[in-house]
Amino acid sequence: MPEAPKFTCNKMLCVVRNPLDVMISWLNLLCLGNHDSKAPFDFEKEYPEWWDWWVRDCTKHFKNWFKVVMHDAKMRQVPTLFVRFEDLNNNPEPELRNIMRFLTGLKDLDGTNAERRVKEVMAKGHAAAQTYALKETTKRVNSQAIHYTQA
Repeated sequence: MPEAPKFTCNKMLCVVRNPLDVMISWLNLLCLGNHDSKAPFDFEKEYPEWWDWWVRDCTKHFKNWFKVVMHDAKMRQVPTLFVRFEDLNNNPEPELRNIMRFLTGLKDLDGTNAERRVKEVMAKGHAAAQTYALKETTKRVNSQAIHYTQA
């Protein structure tokens, strides 16, 4: 990413999502500090001028990000696997198997630790996709947990 510090890698996993969904998800994360809550109003309807700015600003950042990622993928500077967020969310097992094949370089995962890990994740069901736990008392994110996960 253009704004991020430079680093090297051997492979890149790129999870892509509908940009309109990303804009709303990112906005809720910034405003509410978690992915589990949504603003109690519609940004687009309540603040149309601000929403217009937000969409234009996000679009600028997305454009820069896509430019870098697609350049690296096209030039094969970094082997890249693209996975759609919706596919990973709606039917995770084949996507996780594909990710593990890409990361390990194996065509067949039978009997490997990668296969075992996919099975473990799938056995967790919905809990496997939980990014962080809400505090039982407030049903809000523990601010210390956010601080440490963002660091």
